[in-house]
Amino acid sequence: MVGQARRWVAALVLGGLVLATGWGLWAIRPVLAPFLLAIGIAYIIAPLVNGLARRGMSRGWAIVTVYAMLAASLALVVVKVLPQVVEETRRLAEAIPAYSLMAREWVDSLQQRVREMGVHPGIRDVLNRLITDVEIGSVRALEQLLDVSTLRRAAGLLASLLLAPFLAFYLLKDMERFKERFVRSLPGRYRQELLALLRGLDRVLSGFVRGQILLALAVGLLASIATWLLGLRYTVLLGIWAGSTEFIPYIGPVLGAMPAVLAGLSVSPLTGLETTLAFLFIQQIENAILSPKIMGDSVGLHPLVVLFVVLAGGYVAGPWGLVLALPLTGLARVVWCFIVARLTEAPAGAATPAPALRPERHAPAPKK
Repeated sequence: MVGQARRWVAALVLGGLVLATGWGLWAIRPVLAPFLLAIGIAYIIAPLVNGLARRGMSRGWAIVTVYAMLAASLALVVVKVLPQVVEETRRLAEAIPAYSLMAREWVDSLQQRVREMGVHPGIRDVLNRLITDVEIGSVRALEQLLDVSTLRRAAGLLASLLLAPFLAFYLLKDMERFKERFVRSLPGRYRQELLALLRGLDRVLSGFVRGQILLALAVGLLASIATWLLGLRYTVLLGIWAGSTEFIPYIGPVLGAMPAVLAGLSVSPLTGLETTLAFLFIQQIENAILSPKIMGDSVGLHPLVVLFVVLAGGYVAGPWGLVLALPLTGLARVVWCFIVARLTEAPAGAATPAPALRPERHAPAPKK
């Protein structure tokens, strides 16, 4: 009884510490942004650093080498892409009134067609309200995208980006030491099982995060090239948008193609059709070549389950739910399989059932 009471007290104390730690982290969450970003950076580039370290390079120089490659890539983006993004954003902000007028005329024309079709008044009112809501929501989202508060949040994120690489350097430099201390802190009795669980979680998370980043870069580049070949405006912004929506499974490609298709329709119906076909072709390349090579079966979920959890995540948590629903479900699946395997496996030292006895075959009696 005394031992059981001690275990209950220890469980209560541990639970209280976990709750207090969670509350403390939530209270100081603005301060944690650069640290969380540093952990993400370290997690993403750790394979490159480990690969260089295995080739005989010291860990510090391996980190510096990877940072130099990333800095060169970032400098290329800043020099070649950032001015184009700024210019396209300025032109888009100036064109918002014209696009709003064009959308208003298109909505009026669509509502006129609905009235001429002789639809029931109740259904007609619902359609008109839906069309108006879509118009208002689209204009509002575009205005918020170019709002001062959005630019202020982007500036805050940039400040975190400047601090995060320095924090990530120390995380990467002492990562092996952190791993050793963490492994030693695990209970010896369950150490191997917990390490197997962590390896499964890392396989799902790393496969999703690193794979999605490569997939987003590839799709964004293909989208920019396609819209440039079609002669559309805002090709860089359209490519950035198409790549960003790749983090949303199944729904993302549709959301990524919509602005480009609308931009094509603003030129001519034929250009809109060509844009739609171009994005369908990009989607086929992604499904047939890019996704199998980059993503594989890292999450291990059926497509119906993926679609369900993405829609449920979007309903519960909005845009963040759309992005985080799939990796969180993949991690939960690994934990669930681990728990089920441990609950259903035979306890150590359990007696195994003896094989069924077969009737003895007596040798035939010698002939007299």
